[in-house]
Amino acid sequence: MSVKILGGTCRGFPLATPRAESTKPTSVMIKRKLFDWRQHMDEYVFVDLCAGSGAMGLEALSRGSQKVFLNDSMKGAFLTLKDNKAKIEKAFNFEESMVKVTNLDAKNWISRELQYQLPETENVILFFDPPYENHALYFEILTLLKDINFQGEVWLEADRLKGPKLDQLTGAFHSVIKKIDQGDHFVVVGKVV
Repeated sequence: MSVKILGGTCRGFPLATPRAESTKPTSVMIKRKLFDWRQHMDEYVFVDLCAGSGAMGLEALSRGSQKVFLNDSMKGAFLTLKDNKAKIEKAFNFEESMVKVTNLDAKNWISRELQYQLPETENVILFFDPPYENHALYFEILTLLKDINFQGEVWLEADRLKGPKLDQLTGAFHSVIKKIDQGDHFVVVGKVV
């Protein structure tokens, strides 16, 4: 299975997806709605904490993001991320330093990498789409981001049937900027501080 970049420099470029059943690509409709709303990414650094194929981060790169961080704790996803990074860099002559791929637990990435790599977070978008059933992780990540005074936007994807309730998630934000729905899936965009 492959997913494609929807817009920008790399429009139509196919990305491999990890074989593991526990990874699920963000739906094309949700991705389209998010990136149609925030079309120009040139002012932003994009972080995808549970990146899977890297489709969200590489979409941001295609649309001009300054730098992209792709992280996944699963080995298969990590190898897919490295492969997709190499292929897109070769095809479009992106600088190697524009995309950084890591293989850390999401909480470790925030406590180690975020503060080290991105001491200023005003122009950071952090996309978080963990396994929906891991309800506690959603709130642990939001609490960690609050604790470090994360100033950027959080894009949080969940599922009405398997994930935490929408009102619980929106209540964990300081302010909600946008909500996007597609079937049972939704994304909350907001600030934690």
